[in-house]
Amino acid sequence: MFAAPPAISAAQPAADQSDVIEVIGQRTDQALKIDRRTYRVQQTPHSQQKDAIQLLRGVPAVTVSPDDAISLLGSSSVRIFVDGRPYQGDATQYLRTLHGGDVERIEIITNPSAQYSSEGTGGIINFVLRKKQGDGLSGNVSAEASRPRGGKLNGSVKYKNGKWTYELSGGLEARLSRSTYHKLRSVEAAPGGAATINTEDGGGPTRTTGGFASGKISYDIDPKTSVSAKVTGFDQRQRAINSSAFEGVSPDFQSFSGRQRRSSSGSWLFGELAFDHKGSKEGETLTASLQFGRNWRQREINHSSFSDGAALFTQRLKGFTDTTAQVDWQHPTGKGQILSLGGTWDRSTMSEDYRFESSGTALSGFTPVDQFSGRDDKFAAYATFQQPVGDWTVMPGVRVERDNRRITSRGHPDVRIGQTDLFPTLHVDHRLTKSLDLTLSYSKRIDRPPLNELRPYEIVQDVLTVKRGNPLLKNQATDAYEINLHYHRNKVDAGVIIYDRETSHLFSSDYSVVNGVNVSMLVNAGHSRDRGAEIDISTPLIGRVKLNATVNLFDQQMPTRALGGRQSDERFRYTTDATIQWTGPDRGKRPGDVAQLQWIYSSPETDFELHSFAWNWLSLSYTHSFTQTLSLTGTANYVSRSGHRLIAPLVQEYYAERRPVEFKLKLLKTFGKP
Repeated sequence: MFAAPPAISAAQPAADQSDVIEVIGQRTDQALKIDRRTYRVQQTPHSQQKDAIQLLRGVPAVTVSPDDAISLLGSSSVRIFVDGRPYQGDATQYLRTLHGGDVERIEIITNPSAQYSSEGTGGIINFVLRKKQGDGLSGNVSAEASRPRGGKLNGSVKYKNGKWTYELSGGLEARLSRSTYHKLRSVEAAPGGAATINTEDGGGPTRTTGGFASGKISYDIDPKTSVSAKVTGFDQRQRAINSSAFEGVSPDFQSFSGRQRRSSSGSWLFGELAFDHKGSKEGETLTASLQFGRNWRQREINHSSFSDGAALFTQRLKGFTDTTAQVDWQHPTGKGQILSLGGTWDRSTMSEDYRFESSGTALSGFTPVDQFSGRDDKFAAYATFQQPVGDWTVMPGVRVERDNRRITSRGHPDVRIGQTDLFPTLHVDHRLTKSLDLTLSYSKRIDRPPLNELRPYEIVQDVLTVKRGNPLLKNQATDAYEINLHYHRNKVDAGVIIYDRETSHLFSSDYSVVNGVNVSMLVNAGHSRDRGAEIDISTPLIGRVKLNATVNLFDQQMPTRALGGRQSDERFRYTTDATIQWTGPDRGKRPGDVAQLQWIYSSPETDFELHSFAWNWLSLSYTHSFTQTLSLTGTANYVSRSGHRLIAPLVQEYYAERRPVEFKLKLLKTFGKP
């Protein structure tokens, strides 16, 4: 995976004030492992003005989408960690309140070792937070307004008094978004039969409001030992109205119009107790944590009425709880040798009460009332050992996981799953030159289907769309191989990752037709192969202009199902992410202005029966600092048309969506000493 780059010697010139991210290779307070690439966040006025999402836009190998979704190696299955523990709740919302003054370093892990859970193939981004050293108050507050109408207010405060540290953070958000879409749909009652064809044009507003509050207390037992307790609460509500017109293209489809009102609401509470201890040896650590989470009043309601007198109503009441206990011990046993041991226990429960009513629609034959409850218990233990072997550094690892699941639903047989899996990993690092590292890695990964995908009944989504659960769904398993070359010299940082991912029991959506209604279900479609290369570079161009660019090249062989039946489709695709940043000169203690242009492109993509279109995203932002602690940022975002084409044996569909240009203004104030 990623290797630690060469250490930066003290003889090197100090970093420019405009630099926010700096590569590091060694630290006096931690022995680095070879399964990650590490970036230190500089303590400069520029870094303090950036939130964590903006920091990630400047990190090579990371792509941040228009809606702040994060991906590694083109995969969006990325887990966010904070201080080595998975973050509970809405990670994106949390990262918007986390600023450069709070972050010590960012660790990028694309092929995780056995230390981490085997679930997820996208990788891990770990934010290591700074520990407040001096007594006193510090924090930040930001306000953002956007068009179409929307606004955000976020803030965080830290106060240290002797051995005690108190932290409070919170935020409020309200936004209104609009989009329009066009569909062309063709349905056959039997293979080769006459097709019923119609178009659907619609769109409307979506209003979202929400907020969160978080409090944390830390106590330093001694200079090397601390304990902490944290509680976070979230609340979110969303209302969407969609007006649509269904027009018949073939004579057997009777035209009509409809109005759909969707609403969702929910509250969540998360907590964490943590213990951190640094041993007498450099790099020795012992950490333990207990995390818990649950929700209240999570409800989704859909009311739809149509011009022909038909109507439908659906309601879903959801509940979940989650408890995780984790212990990790890292112990240097000799020069360059690191032994890591640990284990986790996780219990998740989920329940849903579902109700559906309709009149005058083709949906009358579907389940009117149902419910399910599920429980998932996972037990895991791991060991890794990093040691030098000649000029190489080797870190083998193994993880054992036991997963027990049970799904119960009224009137259906219970679903019971019990499985024990072994997940070996291997990371090998070699310093080719002073500026160039080579790392080879292997890991076995798994994706377990969410409990609600195993429910034994279908959910009505709209008048022509139904989603069915699949109790027979198997785990998706991946063998991931990587070759990583990483170059770092002066202010140039570049990397090439060549990877091969072989996946069995691939998750894909399968589409069928029941009484003219499109029914989808998640299935195990077969075997896929994903070979590719990720190329990234961060380098100054001219003067005060800097470039960050990432290109992902994919050679994918995926199972597909077209009109002629199942087959394998092999195609080449690519994505690009480029950011050009200009930083103006500082004016005394006031940071210089910053202008940033970002472009993201994703080429067409195929997933079994779904063929997604290519899309572009352009973002232009400008930040002006009034003082060392007060700045204003203006941003304009443009997203090109997006959509897909569905080609299934009995149904074909064309879907295209457009969004208006978005404008944002964000005012940020920081205070105190981080």
